[in-house]
Amino acid sequence: MQMDDALLSNFIFHPRQEPFGYRPAGIPTQTISDGAQIGGYLHLHPESRRLMLFFHGNGEIAADYDEISRFYMSCGVSFWVVDYRGYGRSTGKPSFSRMFTDAEAVFHDIKAVEKISKGFFDRVLVMGRSLGSASAIFLAAAHPQGVDALLLDSPFADGPALIRRIGGPHLNADTLSGQDNIDRIKGVHQPCLILHGTRDWLIPVSDADALYAACPSREKKLVKIHGAGHNDLLMMGLDRYFAEIKALVKTITEDRCQSPSGN
Repeated sequence: MQMDDALLSNFIFHPRQEPFGYRPAGIPTQTISDGAQIGGYLHLHPESRRLMLFFHGNGEIAADYDEISRFYMSCGVSFWVVDYRGYGRSTGKPSFSRMFTDAEAVFHDIKAVEKISKGFFDRVLVMGRSLGSASAIFLAAAHPQGVDALLLDSPFADGPALIRRIGGPHLNADTLSGQDNIDRIKGVHQPCLILHGTRDWLIPVSDADALYAACPSREKKLVKIHGAGHNDLLMMGLDRYFAEIKALVKTITEDRCQSPSGN
């Protein structure tokens, strides 16, 4: 069975539509990707030239982040959360390969987002939660000059193992052939922050350990939130979670200021 098999896609992805008549707190965005419209919301920080591109977890939609966006913005970034195909306001049907096609399209649409902000972003951070870790790692590895930092919340390392763990089919170990998170993170040399709960039974903290060990970045950090599961990481460790993100934003900002060329 291939990763883009329709039955497997139906098992992996759990799309949910945005409620009718929803009034967003953020600025609606739309990216065109291979015939699909990929929706998102930009929460603009009026004084920051740093952008965080965020890929949410499965079963979530961009609109779910309206309330919590202020915490990300308090770290000193504009917060752009985007949906997958079939999620939120996005059209089309989700699949494994299209997830990366769409991530690439969104990344190249940052210029359009800059027009909304009436300026430019001098630093771009990419963050992924759970399922979104795949898109985030993909972009960080594919764009070493365009992505300044990678942040991961409850990421998985081994896709086929995760699918088996949640009751899906047993896939061959080589099904992803170099496209799994554990493979792609080997190409990430930017600063990397991984946040994971110690009592996460859906994606065990051992996955975070494996990703941390495989990442060749000289500036990497693994933060384990004691007692937190997969969906209560913020509830259990809100202050630590955002303190770590804020510290990373500060670090890459200082790197920019100290650059001899000023670029």
